[in-house]
Amino acid sequence: MKVISARQAWHDAMHEDRPSALAVAAEAAALGKKGGPGERKVMVMLENHDGREVAKVYEIRTEGVQETRSGRRLTDARCAHMLAAGLVLVAIDSLPKSLRHLGNFMYSPVATGNDLGIAHGLAWLGSGLESLTDRRKQRAYWMAMAALQSHKMLVNGGEAMGPGAVCMLVEDRTGEKMNPQNWARDWQAIWDALCTHVDKLDKQALKPVAAVVQRLQDRGENQSEKAA
Repeated sequence: MKVISARQAWHDAMHEDRPSALAVAAEAAALGKKGGPGERKVMVMLENHDGREVAKVYEIRTEGVQETRSGRRLTDARCAHMLAAGLVLVAIDSLPKSLRHLGNFMYSPVATGNDLGIAHGLAWLGSGLESLTDRRKQRAYWMAMAALQSHKMLVNGGEAMGPGAVCMLVEDRTGEKMNPQNWARDWQAIWDALCTHVDKLDKQALKPVAAVVQRLQDRGENQSEKAA
């Protein structure tokens, strides 16, 4: 896995089988742990557990004992990918549940409707718009979903939603006309507040993943310097 950014790492980590990646991450410390006079020798294998490939890390016994295990040795590249993915998944799991769902909606290739539903609630709660009149609040509630969709398109290389697209989404949910010609007067301030709130939540969700990405990048730079 190429570790370029927190957003990319979140996406790519979700391509990996979750138990496999976490199994490797759980044993990450063993790869560099000292045992006796030198470093412990370990072997990473893929084993079939009820039809699912699960990564296992074994210490290699070198004193007169030879073991035979079913499974295939991972290549260095695949092992590195799984380790990086596992570390990213552990970082994601450190987040509160609501932020995990928001991040999954934004970046996971296997995001679900449940991710969107929880992200929508999070985007609405805390937005500071609870004091609106009931009719405006109903529309602002669905504008929060539009703000999520708009942010997702923006951070994934697309364009943010314009007033017309937002009005169409709200109309589709509420069945009531929402005129984009009155956007600047009636809805711009609400939209700006929602977009700012979603951006803040996104940064919170990415924070632990960004820390992992930085460590992996620093490690890669140090290894390159030693090789040179």
